[in-house]
Amino acid sequence: MTDKERILMAIITRIIPGMKYRIHSEPDDYIESLMLSPEKLTHGDLVFANTSICPNDFMVGFVESVQSECVVIREIGSSRLCNYYNETFTRINKDRLGYEVLEGLQYKIYNKVLKAFEYTEYFTRFKSISFEDNTCTVKARESFKNETIFEVSFEYNSKTSIKSIGKLLEDKEKTASK
Repeated sequence: MTDKERILMAIITRIIPGMKYRIHSEPDDYIESLMLSPEKLTHGDLVFANTSICPNDFMVGFVESVQSECVVIREIGSSRLCNYYNETFTRINKDRLGYEVLEGLQYKIYNKVLKAFEYTEYFTRFKSISFEDNTCTVKARESFKNETIFEVSFEYNSKTSIKSIGKLLEDKEKTASK
């Protein structure tokens, strides 16, 4: 499954039911209409075009930039850009999609991190992951608890292995438990 297919499926399976059944939330927790406020859009926002008639590759995408005359949208899973001149957008709350919103190498590293937790003790679990430039930070928790018990940061690239991440987690776990 491509990044685009996975992210669109996450939108369909998480956002739509969340809005329909909203057991513990309001529709605004899932989407925010910015019809008359394109200036509120920021780089990295996941949006969908409100008035495009024909589906296209950029109808759901990431905001690259907001300019005075247009909004530049990046296609999900690629670096292709499109300038929208006469369009309004709705922002999708990426937090509701979780880590499924990650793309490319970051998504691959996320999956490697999940597998690397097999190098840790049974009660040590994945808590969160974040990326800044080419540095990945992973937080661990104890099962059935949400407090961070340790975190590791490492530089990543396409050659970063599950084993190397697992070794970092294993070493940090040993020093954290002392």
